[in-house]
Amino acid sequence: MQAVQSKLSVHAVTSYLGVFKEPRGLIRLFQIIFAILAFATACNGRSSTTLDYGGKDDVIASSWSYPYRLSRSAIVLNNGTILGTLSTSNDPKPPAEFFLFTSVMAMLLALTFTFTYVFLNSLYRNNDLFPTLDFFITFIWTIFWLAGSSAWAQGVTNIRSLTDFDNIRQRSGICPSSTICPDGSVANYANLIVSVLFGFLNFVLWLGSLWFVFKETRFFKSHTMQQPQVQAPVYPDIGSPSMQPQSYTQSPVVMT
Repeated sequence: MQAVQSKLSVHAVTSYLGVFKEPRGLIRLFQIIFAILAFATACNGRSSTTLDYGGKDDVIASSWSYPYRLSRSAIVLNNGTILGTLSTSNDPKPPAEFFLFTSVMAMLLALTFTFTYVFLNSLYRNNDLFPTLDFFITFIWTIFWLAGSSAWAQGVTNIRSLTDFDNIRQRSGICPSSTICPDGSVANYANLIVSVLFGFLNFVLWLGSLWFVFKETRFFKSHTMQQPQVQAPVYPDIGSPSMQPQSYTQSPVVMT
């Protein structure tokens, strides 16, 4: 008896895996993957820039990492002398933290929705509250992705402008021109740029899932049920025996 019950329970769970054959479930898997890629690349944007000063042994350097608080990223000589910081205002820290918050929460929400689709499928189908919550949360987080990705794109632009060679020369106070302080090592912004692309890709994924989630709500189902169903006209088969040629009889004309 227990073996039969276990087989039935396994069959019940595995039957719900069919949701991944639907766009609603498949998109949730992509949302989990690309949310992880978004915050992983955004957090892994550590880099540095150097300038040569007074010879091969003298180097001006500055480095930065998440959360990219450039107002605390010092510009230093190789002997440890602090010349200044990369920025005093326009710090890209807030958009970086907001983008990370959006990414992590999106991953957790997508995991929660996926768990509900698989293990609570009957409850999701029979309770109108679950699809409605699913739709509104998806709608809100679509806006979060658009706002977070746009803000983070501007933040990456600020990071690149505040960490370029000209800004470091100006803020160091000892490099009036590129002749005295020629360019050294170039910073790597690849992860930051890729994270912005992942952010907008996540926005597209969440925007696309809105329609498939909306189809599960009572708003869509009630609207579909209220629409009159138009039946296609039925045309008889010309070659069927029921199609008999009609005979016409002409009444005689009486001449008076």
